[in-house]
Amino acid sequence: MAKHNKDSLGTLFQDIARLRVFSYNTMLKDMELTATQSLVILALLDEQGVIQGDLARTLGIRAVTLGGLIDRMEAKEWVERRPDENDRRAKRIWLTAKGRKLEKVIRQSLDNVHKVSIEGIPKKHVEQLSDTLLDIRENLLAFKAKQEKPT
Repeated sequence: MAKHNKDSLGTLFQDIARLRVFSYNTMLKDMELTATQSLVILALLDEQGVIQGDLARTLGIRAVTLGGLIDRMEAKEWVERRPDENDRRAKRIWLTAKGRKLEKVIRQSLDNVHKVSIEGIPKKHVEQLSDTLLDIRENLLAFKAKQEKPT
């Protein structure tokens, strides 16, 4: 028998996301690093020198919010802003050597959150859940693409 009803599925998604972020922040606390800061670092590991506004869009946060976040990360010497060569108003964000050193602890913490999340759940159920979540993500991405499509 199901432990929840269909009406609570959205709440369940939100609760799991919130609890995973809480767990992740707890694991990063000793590094004085937050989950959001780690997302910035992971994004910059994928693409260095990204324009601040583009990074905000990639992370799904407001540019003003990212600006304050980058200020704090710059103070810790994890990132640095550099002027864009073509647009003097734009700033590009670069990961520093000190920031790159955080990759291992970030990835380990993500792995630990995953392990805590699925502890005691049979592998077959985890695989089925993963497949279902991939389907849900595809549905939501398709919906998003329709909404963003110019009319």
